Amino acid sequence: MKFIVSFTTSPTRINKCEIMLQSILNQTRKADLIILNIPKIFQRTGEEYNIPKNFSDKITINIIDRDFGPATKIIPTIKYLNDNQYNINDTCIIYLDDDIKYMNRMIESYEKTILNNDNTVWGAIGFDFIDNKIKHKIKHNSKCSIIEGYAGVCVKLSIFENDFFEYIEKYINDIDCRLSDDVILSNYYHKKNIKINIISIPKYYSIDEMLIRGAILDYGNGEDALHNGANGLVESNFNRYNKVIDILNNNNDYYIKINNKINNNVNNNVIKFSLNKRFLNIISKKI
Repeated sequence: MKFIVSFTTSPTRINKCEIMLQSILNQTRKADLIILNIPKIFQRTGEEYNIPKNFSDKITINIIDRDFGPATKIIPTIKYLNDNQYNINDTCIIYLDDDIKYMNRMIESYEKTILNNDNTVWGAIGFDFIDNKIKHKIKHNSKCSIIEGYAGVCVKLSIFENDFFEYIEKYINDIDCRLSDDVILSNYYHKKNIKINIISIPKYYSIDEMLIRGAILDYGNGEDALHNGANGLVESNFNRYNKVIDILNNNNDYYIKINNKINNNVNNNVIKFSLNKRFLNIISKKI
């Protein structure tokens, strides 16, 4: 199985992500390819990128015409791998954020966990909707409704079928959908009846240990971070996610499943997000 590490960054962060990149280069199981997707123009601000020269010998820089928002961390990679004839049944993509120092056994952990005949999506942290609130999921092998990209998500290339890009095109031009990649991608996995599971292996790869070790780099909680409103450009994640659920539902395209028993008063088809303080205390500022 080949493991492809994929991420994107912004013009203001591209000179800051050396620590994150080193954490990928220092993996015990080396990535078969590290790909950085860079749009010609960063749509959020209209800025161009100044790519550091020392990046070129470490990773594959994939210059793309179009900015897909935070989902740029994976969408262009799918096309790149298909165009370069990677075996869809023998290729996994680990998509990441640019502001995390990842544990050095992350890829090794995924390789030991993922079965050849299983298309399950794996990630270090996710959540469910229960009683109109959010329940954080971090226990190994537990199922979740939404998988969060910042801690790392591993997906098989074969998951993304011919309808994937058509699905993305339906929502990518809406600002709330565009900036809610965790929901849009997770909804696609559910649409394909793909399970979403949590990976948590002590001393190897777990969200608990990542947070304890200070894995979130300083700029990860800056004002330009999406979860902090992207310098006032957007609402908080939770307010934005509510709108995305409405949009998906109005298009008869809402597939996110609920993995726990819910209150009878909660609409099974459209379960809104609400802020859960206990959840926030567990997760830290990253969400």
